[in-house]
Amino acid sequence: MKKISVFVLALSLCQALAGQGLSPAEVQTDVRRAASWFSGYPYAEPACQAKAPAGFRPYHISTYARHGARLYSKESLYDQMHKLMTKAGDAGVLTPLGKELLDKSEAVYHTVKGRAYDLTEYGQLQHRVVAGRIMKSWKPVFKGRKTIAARSTQTTRTILSMTAALDEYRSLKPGLKVCFDASAADMGKLNPTSKYNPRAEERDWSRAFEADTARWNPAFNAMWRKNLDPERFFGRFFTEPSFVLKVFKDYVSAARSFNFYMCFSETLGPGKSLMYMLDPEDAWKMWECENFRMYSCCGATPLYHGRNWALEEALLRDILDYLETDKDSGDVAARLRFGHDYKISGTLVLLDAEGWNICESDPEKVWKAYDFGRLPMASTLLFALYRGQNGQVLVRCTLDEVPQHFPIPCYTDRRGRQWPGFYRWEDFRAHCQARLALADKILETT
Repeated sequence: MKKISVFVLALSLCQALAGQGLSPAEVQTDVRRAASWFSGYPYAEPACQAKAPAGFRPYHISTYARHGARLYSKESLYDQMHKLMTKAGDAGVLTPLGKELLDKSEAVYHTVKGRAYDLTEYGQLQHRVVAGRIMKSWKPVFKGRKTIAARSTQTTRTILSMTAALDEYRSLKPGLKVCFDASAADMGKLNPTSKYNPRAEERDWSRAFEADTARWNPAFNAMWRKNLDPERFFGRFFTEPSFVLKVFKDYVSAARSFNFYMCFSETLGPGKSLMYMLDPEDAWKMWECENFRMYSCCGATPLYHGRNWALEEALLRDILDYLETDKDSGDVAARLRFGHDYKISGTLVLLDAEGWNICESDPEKVWKAYDFGRLPMASTLLFALYRGQNGQVLVRCTLDEVPQHFPIPCYTDRRGRQWPGFYRWEDFRAHCQARLALADKILETT
């Protein structure tokens, strides 16, 4: 009974909002949009600090950033694609586009071989760019306080992301005191869906959410079977589409590998993307399938009764506790955390952030509500503190410089003007505490 009541409560807190997904028309316009969370945020607009209410000045920032661009997690992807394309070339069954794919993929094969999960040079550059934009946008923060405290999960890609960022901060502002760490002691906080979190059970670990036995898997497989036309898709590259079955066990696994291969080419940097080879309609259909999978793992899905995002309470508590500490004391200008995309998505659901809190039970409607591509490589969730002349403190949250909104009354100045995205510290803290209490109930009863 407790499980049902908490589930109903969690669902009731999800707001009916406008769609936040990626439409087929958007992919028709730019097929690279279908690369989703494998792409890098373009940072098209100049870096600049948001206008704050009169009398308020930013003095502290706290972040959680996804690692930069990295290669695919399994070496087998590159080996299988290499095997397939070379065999097809030798057999003479490649179309002109297939020959182009063979030439371009072989040019980088020996570069990526042996580097599964590794951060790319582009990934390091991304965090240098992010650090530079933060330094430029938040100059007042680094004038008053001089220390940066950074922590990372223990994966190589996150540690190297942190290193690249800190190196950029040092070069931009000599004299900064930089402290950094990557300890198992922090893993339960920076990666709450892992064995390091005492509140997480084995069924909660990230690998469990991605396993073939996951609750979303039947609907995921059904969507792939519905969306994939093997003759149409593989016919672009092979004169005999069935040739892919000489390497892959079935058409779906072959199409997924092709999709990941194309999408992960984005991580090699501008000008190296292979996404242009995909038909936009096919690209969107594959995006729909994989987007549903990611929503099921770390979105506001009803499948797990909220448990998948409630586990991020460990990270939110870490952010909130340090904001409380740094709000009134210390020399810390910025607290930087480096981790993974799941954590950002889950934390935004936990925070009941607009556009992230939509509960959708129909797999075929998830695309309208959710786009995991809003968390590109090096995506950064940032909380900023502003102090007013009267000592009042405001909080503002952004994701890749885009303001995030919560169901909290925004700050209203003396003239009655409202400031969307700016919240009184007391209101923000109370909101977080209420959401953390909900997370505790979910974890205790599911």
